[in-house]
Amino acid sequence: MGVGLAVVTVYGVLVLPLRPWLLGQAPHVLAVVTGSRPALIAVGALAAAESQPWLWPLAAAILSIVKFHWVFWWAGRLWGEAALVRVGGDSPRARRRIARAEAVVRRYQLLAIVLTYVPLPVPREIVHVALGTAGVPFRRFLLVDLLAAAATQTVFLLLGMWLGESAVAVVREYAIYAGWIGLAVLVAMIVAGARSWWAKRRVSRRP
Repeated sequence: MGVGLAVVTVYGVLVLPLRPWLLGQAPHVLAVVTGSRPALIAVGALAAAESQPWLWPLAAAILSIVKFHWVFWWAGRLWGEAALVRVGGDSPRARRRIARAEAVVRRYQLLAIVLTYVPLPVPREIVHVALGTAGVPFRRFLLVDLLAAAATQTVFLLLGMWLGESAVAVVREYAIYAGWIGLAVLVAMIVAGARSWWAKRRVSRRP
């Protein structure tokens, strides 16, 4: 399962700098690869204004947004509290996030999955780990997760359809700068990685 979490992390890092470019140039691809909600809004707008396809990107986006959730549930099932610390962190702030996630799971049980699709001060991955730790059956977890994903992803697609031409204009304008934004994200990631590596190297050199 450690390998599974590593794969999720690497995937996220690789896709992150591509998100801005794909949103501007190929929102259908971004929706399929990541389940991105802004991409689905763009897909809906393009469908309404230019009759571009929307059904298969929606179906793919529903599956894409849930594709790694089982990894975190399984980590919680296998490792319990240790998985919460591994995913959420061990700082005082991280411990507070973990405590909030556990409180949400205790109060709402399976409905906690639905809450991960709305803005919360708790990362959804921690909630998924907490659900596994709490012993929520996998089939129920998967079913509720898919239903919640289908409902919320459809809402974002419909929002794009409602916005129509106005949203398309924003996407077209954004596409002009998308490449530069993606490059800026990549540079920021490289700089952050270099700083982290240098800090660890300095610590390891101390007597």
